[in-house]
Amino acid sequence: MEKKEIKNTEDLKNIQANLKGHEIIKFIAKTLPDQPGVYQMEDDEGNILYIGKAKNLLKRVINYTNLNNLTRRLQRMVSLTRKMNFFVTNTEIEALLLECNLIKRHKPRFNIILRDDKSFPYILINKEHKYPRLQKYRGTKKIKGDYFGPFVSPSVADYTLIALQKAFLLRSCSEGTFSNRSRPCLLYDIKRCSGPCVEYINEDKYRESIDDAKKFLKGNTKKIEKKLTSKMKIASKNQMFEEAGRLRDRIKSVNQIQKYQSVYIKEMRNIDIFAIKIIDNKSCIHGKFYRNGSNYGNKSFFPSHEDTSEDREILESFLYQFYADKDIPPKILVNIDQKFFKEVEINLNKKNKSKTKILKPKSGEKLQHILLAEKNALESIKLKKSSLETHNLALVSLSKLLKTKKELKRIEAYDNSHTSGKNSVGVMVVADKDGLSPKNYRKFNIRYDLKNRKISKIDDYYMMEEVLTRRLGKIDKKDESPIPDVIMIDGGRGQFNSVLKILKKYQLENINLLSVAKGPERNAGREIIHLENQNLNLKPNDSLLNFIQRLRDEAHRFAITAHRSRRSKSSIKSIFDEIKGIGPKRKKDLLLHFGTIQKIKSASLYELKQVKTIPSKKLEELYEFFNG
Repeated sequence: MEKKEIKNTEDLKNIQANLKGHEIIKFIAKTLPDQPGVYQMEDDEGNILYIGKAKNLLKRVINYTNLNNLTRRLQRMVSLTRKMNFFVTNTEIEALLLECNLIKRHKPRFNIILRDDKSFPYILINKEHKYPRLQKYRGTKKIKGDYFGPFVSPSVADYTLIALQKAFLLRSCSEGTFSNRSRPCLLYDIKRCSGPCVEYINEDKYRESIDDAKKFLKGNTKKIEKKLTSKMKIASKNQMFEEAGRLRDRIKSVNQIQKYQSVYIKEMRNIDIFAIKIIDNKSCIHGKFYRNGSNYGNKSFFPSHEDTSEDREILESFLYQFYADKDIPPKILVNIDQKFFKEVEINLNKKNKSKTKILKPKSGEKLQHILLAEKNALESIKLKKSSLETHNLALVSLSKLLKTKKELKRIEAYDNSHTSGKNSVGVMVVADKDGLSPKNYRKFNIRYDLKNRKISKIDDYYMMEEVLTRRLGKIDKKDESPIPDVIMIDGGRGQFNSVLKILKKYQLENINLLSVAKGPERNAGREIIHLENQNLNLKPNDSLLNFIQRLRDEAHRFAITAHRSRRSKSSIKSIFDEIKGIGPKRKKDLLLHFGTIQKIKSASLYELKQVKTIPSKKLEELYEFFNG
């Protein structure tokens, strides 16, 4: 194909403005290089339709111009395209990583999107101390140590962590806590730590326990059990019955982990299993994860995609996004023919510098695991589908109650929490067509000085007024949440009228408003629903009332949690707050060095100056404050 040279960006914009669909793609293709990269399709409103990667941008994009070879879904995507952007990369792997990041950020309509892509926890044995710490860890692997995981189920990680503490008596406390102990903590008393902070165990014996824990996590469970059993018998023979009893309890903890986590897949100890099922254009991918012969949990994922997306296409995109920031095992089992995943296999191996195989088992124990994963995927999607149907019926009922014909896509529920007006917090929880949407929740620390006016009385009316003003007053800004279809508040007619004034002030009367007041004697099921021109009592068994109660209770829960967090932070005050120039960082450095405030008070000037992170002049002021 002959490439057309574009003199400047302005010329390109002018030409693009007059083209659409396959015409714009054909035109853009003429300008693309024979290099790896990422391409991006947009509609006439600037919304990103699709983000894709390519080993060769020119060859990949030109394929979209041959409409007869495209699926109906892709044909529709091409027809909506009004603009294309592209990013050239040095390698195909760079393109893959960029594609995954852009998909997560923009969530294009025609891409398969992994919604639940949060990081999974690892168990970390920290090597940055002579007495290594055992801890649960999330995030990038910046800390020097041994990582075991990922655990897709946090409960499995927590269970394993506690059992490891019982079996090997490893510390889990922070460095600051460890370095400032004068006596062992409660974990020592309940036999979950050997007390290295007060040297109840020497470094060599503690290192031996660390090595045993590593071997156990790597799957050498029989050797560890045999070793502990041998020690127990020796202790019993020497009539050291207390020691024998402690070893017995440790053996019991080891057996509990084995019983809870062990799985036997012949010739394979590290493996991930994925099975996809689609019902009524809704898909579920059920994953099972095994490391070192242990079950690290299972999880159901519900990717977002177009109705016409195929199962292998969904699973392919899922694997790319799932392993974008995770370790990859030697084998991945899927329930779709492995021939469709050769390219995925090659790219994942290049990215992770591994030798992973993606396989579909045909017989044996591995097939049984796949069939079980398929069954779990089916049950999960049926449950999800049922839940969504109930939710959508409630939205329809709410629409009828409010006498509005438009589809309700976003409902915001508000509540506040405080202790006698102190540490007041307002919250917003959001429900959309897919149910509750925690990522859109917001909390507002009540400032008490809205519009710099004097506040004569702090009450629920004022708090709600401040929260709604801060939320709705900036509704036109690009970084704000979209306009809600319904606002729901916890309260009676008084709260309703105060919020109605704010809606009128910002000319947002098209937003439906309702308040939920507690019924007689605060009985659940007798709530009074306040609308603009009427008050309603729904039947106790009404599904709509149940939906409103759940939304209100979620707002209430979130408000209490936020208030407790703020109250806890405000209660952590010390005498340092009276000293100018001693902020949180310097307070932390002082406490890490001395351990307690009392020791800081009694320290000499020379001892204070041993804290090298704080200027000498400031330490002199601190000394004068305590001794002046």
